[in-house]
Parts: sequence; structure tokens; C-alpha cells
Amino acid sequence: MERTLFVFEGEVREKQYFKSLERVFFSGEENHILVSFQNDIYELYQKLSNDEDLDPFELIRELNPAAQNQEELAKLRRDQIGQIYLFFDMEPRDNLYSGQKLLNMLELFNNETEHGKLFVSYPMVEALRDIDDHNEYLTRTAYLSDCIGKNYKGLSARRGSAIYQDARKIDKPLWQGLVEANVKKANGLVSGEYSPAPILDALPIAQRQLANYLPNEQVAVLSAFPIFLADYFGKKVYDL
Repeated sequence: MERTLFVFEGEVREKQYFKSLERVFFSGEENHILVSFQNDIYELYQKLSNDEDLDPFELIRELNPAAQNQEELAKLRRDQIGQIYLFFDMEPRDNLYSGQKLLNMLELFNNETEHGKLFVSYPMVEALRDIDDHNEYLTRTAYLSDCIGKNYKGLSARRGSAIYQDARKIDKPLWQGLVEANVKKANGLVSGEYSPAPILDALPIAQRQLANYLPNEQVAVLSAFPIFLADYFGKKVYDL
């Protein structure tokens, strides 16, 4: 049986949110493997840029002790994995960050059946809870000075609705609302039209962030997980 590998930057919060959406939208699936890279996207970029032939699957197993100790993953061969999805943070305050590196990674990881498909949270995973009023969210930004782990975690908790703070309590209607809000916002970033129609290529989203927000010391808040759901299921995500 082919497996789908989901790779997260962190060990805790990302998996909590993913397990919540998995429970709602992938009930009964047994072919998912969840693993944490335990480092950021720019560290991954650095490793890959040193060896163009390096397989991301092997790199994840090599660099992450937790992955090596995960028996299910350790026994897998690359040809047993049908799809790879990666979830990382933009983290514009990271020491290794550059806009070009981000674009390069999105160009490389653009197909789940090849190197993998990358979904980026702007500025980081807590973007998922940085939402209260859905219309106001369409223009919500974070200043770069707040795009540091401790700062943004506090900010997103303060200004986001309490209903999104506990991943275990995000049910199907709430997830569908998050999908609609984030898809509208992503389409608005790219085309200026806040359309709920599923999108999207990840590259233009990053390009608009870099062109329209970073020069003003801001990032448009956007969560990777709802965008993944829209990409995976298309329009039917609203009816599932």
C-alpha cells in the first residue's frame, strides 16, 4: 500500500492542527505518516542546495533523529511513498531567510508525487488561530517585528478567536470556514479578487508577499493548512 508522508517543521502544534483536520476530512485513512523535520525551511534549503541529487525523503530520515526512531518510517522505501506534503513557516526573521530562497523552495517542491508539495504559513503556524472576524482577516497583517516565535505566538493568541486556540475543538464547520477565509485571502493577494474558488499555485502567493508586504515591513497572515485542504479536495471541501 502506498503511503502519504506529511512533513512538519515542528513537533507539536503543527501535528495538533493536522490531526484535527485529519479527523474531520480523512476519517478512516491509515496510509498517513506524520513526521517532524525539527528545523526550518531554510535549513532544508541549505542542505538540498549542497546536493541537487539528494532525495528529500532520505534527507528527512538522515537529519532527524526522531524520524530515524520512528519504526514505521524507518522501514519504508522511497518507492512506497506516493505523495509527500511539507508544511513550513515563512519566518522572515530567521537568520537564514531570504525571499529568493523561499521562491526557490516553492519552485522545487511543487508536486506531491515528485519531490513533494510545499505549503507555507505566513508568518508561521500560529496564523491558523490569528483570525476572529473573517472579513477583517482578509486584510490582516503582522509586522515583521512581531514575526518572531514568542512575539507572534502571543499576538495570534490575543487577537484570534478563542475557538481556534485548541486544535481538538476545531470541528468541520469551523475548518470549512477557515478554508473559505484563507482561500479568499490567497486569491485576493494574487488577483485582487477575494474569491472562494479553490486556487492556486503557491508561488504567486509568495511573490505577492515579497513584492507588496515585505517592503512595508509586514506579512499578510495566511495559514498553510486550509490552503492544503482546498488544494487537496478542491470545491468539494465545502461539502465533505
